[in-house]
Amino acid sequence: MMGTSVLAQATLPTSWDFATTPSNLPTGWSTNTSSSYSSGLPDQGGGTSRAGKLQATAHEFTIHFFDEPSSVSYNLRAYSSNGANFTGTFVVQESTNGTLWFTLETYTNDDFGNAWEPFTAIPASTTRYIRFYFANKISGINVGLDDVTVSESTPVDEEINLRYQGNNQPSGSSVQFASGVGNPLTVTFGVENLGSAGTLTINGASFTGAAAGDYSVSAIPSSVAPLSSDSLSITFNPTATGSRTATLSIDNSDSDENPYEIILSGIGGTNASEPSANPSTLNIPLRKSYRVRADFDAVTADGYLVLFAKNKPIQATINDNQEYEIGQGMGNAKVAYIGTNTEFWLKEATAEDTFNVRVIAFNGSGNFINYRTSDALEKSIITPRSNYREANYYAGVDERHNSFIDDLHAVINPHMVRFYSNYGPDMIPPLIARDTINNEDVLNCVYSGNDVVFAPPFGWPGTSMNREHTLPSSWMPTSGSSSTPEYQDYHHLFPTISTANSQRSNEPLGEVVNVTSSFGEGKRGTDANGNTVYEPQEAQKGDAARAIFYMLTAYHMVDGNSWALQDLQTQGPDQRADVLLQWHIQDLPSGFELARNDYLDSLQQNRNPFIDSAHWACYINFRTMNYIAEPDSACLEATWPKVIVNDTTDTTGNDTTISTGYQPNKAEWLFYPNPTTGPLWIGHERLEQGRVDVFNPSGQRVGSYTINGTEQIDLSELPNGLYLIRGGDDERMNDVSFQLIKQ
Repeated sequence: MMGTSVLAQATLPTSWDFATTPSNLPTGWSTNTSSSYSSGLPDQGGGTSRAGKLQATAHEFTIHFFDEPSSVSYNLRAYSSNGANFTGTFVVQESTNGTLWFTLETYTNDDFGNAWEPFTAIPASTTRYIRFYFANKISGINVGLDDVTVSESTPVDEEINLRYQGNNQPSGSSVQFASGVGNPLTVTFGVENLGSAGTLTINGASFTGAAAGDYSVSAIPSSVAPLSSDSLSITFNPTATGSRTATLSIDNSDSDENPYEIILSGIGGTNASEPSANPSTLNIPLRKSYRVRADFDAVTADGYLVLFAKNKPIQATINDNQEYEIGQGMGNAKVAYIGTNTEFWLKEATAEDTFNVRVIAFNGSGNFINYRTSDALEKSIITPRSNYREANYYAGVDERHNSFIDDLHAVINPHMVRFYSNYGPDMIPPLIARDTINNEDVLNCVYSGNDVVFAPPFGWPGTSMNREHTLPSSWMPTSGSSSTPEYQDYHHLFPTISTANSQRSNEPLGEVVNVTSSFGEGKRGTDANGNTVYEPQEAQKGDAARAIFYMLTAYHMVDGNSWALQDLQTQGPDQRADVLLQWHIQDLPSGFELARNDYLDSLQQNRNPFIDSAHWACYINFRTMNYIAEPDSACLEATWPKVIVNDTTDTTGNDTTISTGYQPNKAEWLFYPNPTTGPLWIGHERLEQGRVDVFNPSGQRVGSYTINGTEQIDLSELPNGLYLIRGGDDERMNDVSFQLIKQ
């Protein structure tokens, strides 16, 4: 039994004419863009090829290759709505390691036009990566890339190369095979001389490492003629079961690859040796509501398997001789990572989640893998409720003031505008997509609830999905111009399957009584009044309502245009505000929506206030965009933030149990950041002077602070862990309660 570990590198020459979508790139090619143009240069069959499409800053196509390059040729074209030449900055870069990049060619204003132009660049002989990179994007100008070829340099002097089971085996790479104890196995490599003139001399081969004695050379050539090949064979005769690792060193006359080394991951029997220990410590350098990055201590092992389960203990069985993959479900858990690194990301993070994590070391791979399950590292990672970018973001906004709507508008608009075309790379991989098996991701249609599975990179055409404007662009006073901030605002853009998107069209949202068409859980039809409406799945109703509330508040009276619901639609029935408010109440912000709001804050530098403070929607008549001084108490009771109940007692004997729900004249508190490494900003709106107490999980008060406005307190002396913070004034300390994570 044998296997191999092969690096994903192209063998030169390598070329691609973009005849297929970017998800079908050749070996060694990668990209972070998913789009392509439907017409490019003629392909070799005489037809019209597709072309690569780069339409955002940092879009790239990268080629990783094994051989020494001689040249890279390619064709570029500017794509614009008015036929303009290229403006912006587009570069071709090279790298020896894929990390440190150097510029080969730079293209700026008018360096190529709106017709295909050929170019050639000469990389360094040590280059092993070529990257086509959009360094600076100008609105309205995209770049087409087609017919790319990286040619191989044919060396004159001798140049050694090893092949194993038909694949290039670079120096420093590894191969894996297995045989029973006392059962010799012959392993054969092809030895190539890529040089055109010099003869490759082989001076011998040796073995080093813990199991070097299990290996011997059975056949080796003394020389290899130019542009020729021969065979080198070794014998693996394991003297014990488990991992029998050694390094093969080939002494040869190639001046820059001597010795040529291959790691021999031989296995005696059917399993690699179990690692002697598992990692023991987990660090969390990045903990946000929408993203978690963690790392653990390294042990002597070939790799690590990381499982997670959200809000429940992990119940999963790990089996030796079975290699798992990222996104695979195991019991009630899921694989977050498998590989050699000691760092992993939790892509499915949402606010106020408890991620139970299990880290297991293993040796071997494939059918020979052996996991150490006896003492796995198990920890919990708690995500915060929200991550405000600015501690005083809503300073000065008070729902009791007549200027409430204007004050709120001033906070959330203007904001940083992201390109509508960037929504895919900005939102799908880093926030919305979830891992699944077969190196694929899964995406949910917010209208129908249907899942769409795709092979990264994500592409709208390839998945039959759309960026849906929850507030239809045709309703906008600007007639849906694609260059406006409101058209491109991510707060009301969601991924939908084209069928559901077409059924919704630009109809108002409402409760369907008579269904005329449906897809998944979404349906179109008429409401109780006979008006045509669209009803999305239950889980999206509140999200959609809050997205519309945000748009109305953010853009009302910009350039003198009214965004009141009664003024937006010029044809057909108006969007009913009472339906949206009811959906908002029935489907309050979920952990994902809280996390999405934080993430959008990091992109657009603004937030949806009706996610942060759901009760604020009670103070606005969205049909007229008029202020409501005395909201309906039922609306406030349903939307006021629920506080945390803690039934322990502090060291003074005071009962710390607090009530939940709406309390008139209750103070609005802000705690930032959560989690914290020590410094914590605390602020409140209404109390002239307030006090906060900090309790540990045992109910002991470990700190008490007087707060005037917004102040910073120092928690650096407290050990890491979970704390309860309660605040109020000297007479009443049951007004607010928040969980705080100290990391």
